[in-house]
Formats: sequence, C-alpha cells, structure tokens
Amino acid sequence: MVQSINRYRAPEAVSQQLQLSQLIAKQQALVGGESRVARPSDDPKAWLEVASISRFQSDEAAWTQNLGRAETRASQAEASLNAVVNGLIRARELLLQANTGTVSPTDPEAMAIEMEGLASDFRDALGQRDNYGGPLFGSGPPIRIPISDGRMTVASPNMDAVQEGIPIGGGATATLDDIMAATAEAIRNGDGTSRGAQLDALDSALNRMTQLLTRQGVVRSTLESTRDQLDQSRLSLAGRKSELSDANVAEALTRLQSLMINLQATQAVYGKIAQQTLFDYLR
Repeated sequence: MVQSINRYRAPEAVSQQLQLSQLIAKQQALVGGESRVARPSDDPKAWLEVASISRFQSDEAAWTQNLGRAETRASQAEASLNAVVNGLIRARELLLQANTGTVSPTDPEAMAIEMEGLASDFRDALGQRDNYGGPLFGSGPPIRIPISDGRMTVASPNMDAVQEGIPIGGGATATLDDIMAATAEAIRNGDGTSRGAQLDALDSALNRMTQLLTRQGVVRSTLESTRDQLDQSRLSLAGRKSELSDANVAEALTRLQSLMINLQATQAVYGKIAQQTLFDYLR
C-alpha cells in the first residue's frame, strides 16, 4: 500500500513555527504598549500585585476627591468664622463706645442698628452652603469625611458648636443671635451694668469663635499633610505598577527581531522538507 508522504514530514517543525508565531505576537503586543502582565498566566505573582495596586489606586482616587471637598469646606468655614470674629470685635467696640457716656443722644440708636446689621451678617455667613449644595454648618452630628485609609475628618463644625450654648455668666448660656440682640438692646436702652454684662457675653462668644478658628487651622494642616501623603503614595504606586507591568520596548524589539530570524530559518528548513518527493525518501 502506498502511504502519504506527509507521514515523513517533521511535525515538530510545524509546532515550533506555531510557538514562534505566538512568541512573536506577544512581543509585538509589548512593543505596541500591552502590559507585561495583561493576563494572570503572564506572571501570576506580578499580576496579583498589579491588581492589588490598581484597587488601592482606585481607593486613593476616591480619597483625593473627598479631600478636595473637605479642603473646600474647611476653607469656607474658616472664612465664615473669621468674618464672625471680626464682627464680634466690632460689636465689642460699639458696646464700649456706647458705655463711655460721651456719645450724643442719637448715637446709641445708630450703634444698635449697626449691631443688628452685624447679627444679620453673622446669619448670612453661617447659613452658607458648600460647593455640593449642602449646609456648610449643618445641624445634627458633624459630617465626617474619609480622606485616607482609616482616617476621617470633620471639615467644618455643626451649627450647634458655633452658636449654641455660649456661656453668659451665672451658669446661663445663650445663642449667638440672642447675645447680639441683647447687646443691641443694651446699647439702645441699657445702662452701664447691662452693658457690662453684655461685654462679658460678647467676650464669651469671641472666645468660642476663636477656639473654632484654631480647630479649623488644625484641620487645614491635617488636610495639607494628608494630601502630601496621598501625592507621595500615588507616585510610589504608579512607579511600582510601571515596574511590574510596563514593557521594555527596546528589549521587546530585540527579542522580536531574534524570533523573526528563528521563524524564517524554521520555515526555510520546513520548506525544503516539504519539497522532497517520495522518491527522495526511497533513495
């Protein structure tokens, strides 16, 4: 029986060509920008580390976005509290001026009106909304914003911390609005005793706002240091990820050229074998 001449051909040469073609395709992909660990089979250990880095980078992107919101809220809160502090200083000046006994009969009314204007300014400053549309000084528990792994921050105090429960002497407390209204009334119709009491109340309000401003300074410092840490981490993670996954293009090109030469040589050998006839094998 006559047998096919294909049985005499070298199947290992065909397999070698397929392997070389696959390696060439891989090097071409690397030259084209494909990751060295695009699939777990490329390098299981490196692939797992790259996947872990990618997840952490996603977390850090969310933290960075939260950090931006916190920085904006903290800055707005600081500006608002600073406006209240400046207004309280002016209110104190008005009260002292009204209590000197050297003002004209019409001055107390003008001073009281200015005091009421300051109180209105305070309400506007404390009633602002943040850049997301929510109240800057909200009611209820203060908003805690996650800014890194396991770290939360309160970018601005709540309204109760700002204007509720301010000591006014004798164990009593009052709101900032009540203090401003009572001060305006003391300037308009009060005497030295009532004005002196309101001076103590204004000092308490001023102390409260100064303490809150100091806290805002700490918050701003924390946010700045956290941003620096996130920036350093971002660079570190990006560098490690690049080290694990980015192809060495020069190395890939050299490897590609070598594989192409090997493939051409293998094809040439196989071509010669394929051209042989049955008579060549029978010699």
